[in-house]
Amino acid sequence: MKAKVAAFVLGLAATGVLLAPVAGFISPAEAARCVTKRGKGWAWTQDMAKFQAWEIVAQLSGNWPIQTDTFRNERYQCKKDGDGYTCLSWIDVCKS
Repeated sequence: MKAKVAAFVLGLAATGVLLAPVAGFISPAEAARCVTKRGKGWAWTQDMAKFQAWEIVAQLSGNWPIQTDTFRNERYQCKKDGDGYTCLSWIDVCKS
């Protein structure tokens, strides 16, 4: 019986089922490589303002035009501003 269980577990590990990362889980070592960056954007629509705020973070962290790091835990706060929207972003940038 133990041999069957061991074979099953090894089979799952070989297919990557046991090694697959849990969505949203960040190991302590990975968290140490992350820094929260902030951005601000304005545009005619809320989605465009969010993109502008995201793009500022990408530029300031050296991830524009090619993103080499991982962005996690993206947070946005948007408000109506005249004829458009202003959005603030907080994004954890994790070195790859």
